[in-house]
Amino acid sequence: MPYLWKEVLEQTRGKGLWLGLLLVALTSLFLLAQARSYPADLGFEAMLLSLFDMNVYLLPLLAMFLASFSVYQEKELKTLLMLVTKRESGLSFLTRKSLALQAVLIGAFVIAYLLLAFPMKFLLNFHAASFGAFLLALLIFLAVFVQVGVFLGVASRNKMQLIGANILTWFGVVFLLDLAYLYFLPAVTADNARAFAWAYFLNPIHAVRMMLEHQLGLFSLTGMSRMMEKLVFLDPLAFALINALLWPALFFGLALLIRNAGAHHD
Repeated sequence: MPYLWKEVLEQTRGKGLWLGLLLVALTSLFLLAQARSYPADLGFEAMLLSLFDMNVYLLPLLAMFLASFSVYQEKELKTLLMLVTKRESGLSFLTRKSLALQAVLIGAFVIAYLLLAFPMKFLLNFHAASFGAFLLALLIFLAVFVQVGVFLGVASRNKMQLIGANILTWFGVVFLLDLAYLYFLPAVTADNARAFAWAYFLNPIHAVRMMLEHQLGLFSLTGMSRMMEKLVFLDPLAFALINALLWPALFFGLALLIRNAGAHHD
């Protein structure tokens, strides 16, 4: 609880979270206004998918920056050293810090979209189940990139390195990986389709988007070609949940290793 309250105070006192929420709110309102011209039967679902596509570019960078600078600030202000020296291990600090960041940042963006649900309800054919699927996609997406931010905050030694690491990670995940998939796509055959599927769907952007499309009724698992059946061999929700568990656990472990190595070196 002290970590959670401390994180709430730090994030709300800073400008980063408010600027991020403002940016997300403004772009969401523009998409909402545009969605009024969509067909009534699937207009709401199409708008939610557009919102997610917009979030693919915004949320990874926002989540990583906010989380990484929060962790880095602990090192810069020497609060981490005092906590670990007096009463806490590196594992305890990272666990509590990660949970606090996850709760505060995910909670802030979820609350923002719950507020945006009010104009959605009056302007569009609102479906609670579809909106719930969108919030689930948002939660998984943020859980992954907040933990990546924690790792970057632990690994970086100065602010310039931290800024560069955030931008390079965002650029690599959002742009470079898709170029790599396109490069290897012509080589995909029925024999190696499953290996390519694992590589493709272990990217949280692809896995969560596929899950959202399926939950919104915009992607059907019936009537697929034999190649598509080999590629989508698990339920899209299962792929998304694997990402939600795998990547936060992996980056938490890497952050702990770097933290312990740094403490030993010191």
